[in-house]
Amino acid sequence: MVRRLAYLCCALLVVALAARSSAEQSSDTRSIALILDASGSMNAKLATGGTRMEAAKAAVVAFLGKLDPNVRIAYRVYGHQSPTSARNCKDTELMVGFNTTSANRDAILAKTQSVKAQGYTPITYVLQLAAADIAKEPGSRTIVLVSDGKETCAGDPCAAARALAAADARLVIHTIGFNVDAAARYELQCIARVARGTYSDATGAGDLGARLGEVAAAKEPPQVSTTKTTIQLARTGKLEIKQADLRGHNVTEAESGKQVARLNTTGRIADLPPGLYNVTFGPTVWRSVEVKPGETTLIDPGVLEVHTAWIRGHKVLDWETEAEIASFTTAMRRISVVPSTFTVTFGNARWENIDVKAGEHKIINPAVIVVKGLDHRGGKVNMEDGTLVATVTTSVAQLPVPPGKYVLELPGQKLPLDLKEGQRMEINLK
Repeated sequence: MVRRLAYLCCALLVVALAARSSAEQSSDTRSIALILDASGSMNAKLATGGTRMEAAKAAVVAFLGKLDPNVRIAYRVYGHQSPTSARNCKDTELMVGFNTTSANRDAILAKTQSVKAQGYTPITYVLQLAAADIAKEPGSRTIVLVSDGKETCAGDPCAAARALAAADARLVIHTIGFNVDAAARYELQCIARVARGTYSDATGAGDLGARLGEVAAAKEPPQVSTTKTTIQLARTGKLEIKQADLRGHNVTEAESGKQVARLNTTGRIADLPPGLYNVTFGPTVWRSVEVKPGETTLIDPGVLEVHTAWIRGHKVLDWETEAEIASFTTAMRRISVVPSTFTVTFGNARWENIDVKAGEHKIINPAVIVVKGLDHRGGKVNMEDGTLVATVTTSVAQLPVPPGKYVLELPGQKLPLDLKEGQRMEINLK
């Protein structure tokens, strides 16, 4: 009987130790969901040479080399399956599912080399899918998002990140902004802040590799058991906008979409309950603006102005998505914009890569072609390759164009033009 009890106690001890070992192994397990941006803007050239996409691919290689081989990793890419013109807001693929780094390394490297940057930036959608991917993983769960731009689809990624972090106490989201503008940085910082993560800036291949290396070496913050009591205070915060636009700016709650204020040139400050808000600039949105109790949150857009506007107007396009965000006319030559890069059209000619930073007043000063003495036949202004820029007529004889080489085509003759920024070229016909 004594021997049987001793055997039973021994067996129970083995089971208990095995269970403890299994629990400890589960709690020590680390899982990382790496998300790589392959949107169209990743084709942009770096000052140091090569494209952002080439730099990102090199950084993935370095990242895998620094990871513990036992860390579990999955690999997701977005923006690589559809061209920008498709405006595909569900363009993402889980390229490699979860397994240890040692088991997944070769597959991730092979998939990375085949990625082609071309599409949209559906950050909210991608975060939600990545959170679902990693939810079944034991131990600590980390999402690492690398992006070179802001959300280009519906939804608010910061609000989504806050909800995901609230639903999973062991989920952490780190973000890395790769050559981002002010609005994108705002958005990515907000995602990390509300999801217990960190935000890092990167500007080149080595820089991006270093930031990913820091994530690889990072340890999960210790889990602390906390009892919380929430007391709702009546304190509000303020949201202020500098350089407000004549069109005005709607302020909406990030999660509900409900409009709560409107800012304009005469009313640039709103009192708001603490929370996350979105602010419109025409059809574009400055997302993830956080208002804190008793504080003033200041957003500082850029201003884009055309020195000489054409009577037929100019489209202002987002450089990545080609979406029209505003238009210049002779009556409205200045607009406030979310800091970004833009293209402005002049007939069929395009002034590209106009970078407007937060708080900057950027004036573009086109060359101007003025043709006097035209008859009813008018004339054509073509690019060097023969592409029509626009026609000039007796009623529209003045044409602003980006600096460059053109050909003025008149009945019976062609006149080459080499125009500099701000140059006014007057041509008198007799």
